[in-house]
Amino acid sequence: MKQKDELLTYLAKSVVEKKSIPSIPQLSQELGISTASVREQLEVARRLGIVDVKPKVGIQAKALSLTEPLLTALNYGIAVDSSIFDQFADLRKHLELSYWYESVSLLVRSDIDKLQMLVDQAWNRIQGHPMQNPEREHREFHLSFFKRLENPVVISLLEAYWTLYHKVGVTQLMNREYLISVWNYHQQMVDALRDREFEKGYNALLTHMDLVKQVRKAVLKQRFE
Repeated sequence: MKQKDELLTYLAKSVVEKKSIPSIPQLSQELGISTASVREQLEVARRLGIVDVKPKVGIQAKALSLTEPLLTALNYGIAVDSSIFDQFADLRKHLELSYWYESVSLLVRSDIDKLQMLVDQAWNRIQGHPMQNPEREHREFHLSFFKRLENPVVISLLEAYWTLYHKVGVTQLMNREYLISVWNYHQQMVDALRDREFEKGYNALLTHMDLVKQVRKAVLKQRFE
């Protein structure tokens, strides 16, 4: 009996050998399984973010990313036990802090300029009338620190965190005073990176995270009670 991961093994080999992925009938013939089984396994691969399956384009392998399978599992976990998000947020905190020095040392001047642009955009939203929460800028700001880190596992974990961060409603209780405090810390990080004072930026990130943790606990308590 063919294993359920027969197709996944074939796809991995194709990527390593830089071969194109054939059509479903051809896969069926090569793997010795029915086209229905191929379609079923392809759907699993698609949900895992391994391939794209498009009409007239065919089956194409995607770059490794664990974001989608992580989100599927974590969304289920949070629905069963809301504390899962808090546990995952703690993991994210340790990831960002652990990879801080390695990641930010790789950033170039244009990256720092992009971070400053995000801070400026955030201030415009906060100071606007009516005030807007710079959620997109917040996500992009933190992910930008790790854009040059060649570690798709870490990147996937961080991307999954930020998707869940907004989904569970952490930003709902963030008033103007709180947002001003958060983005002051963000500005401190950018200033520190521009001056290559990585430890100073690290300390700003750590203090900022402790502040966010307090608000997150209040939001989750309100959301899940």
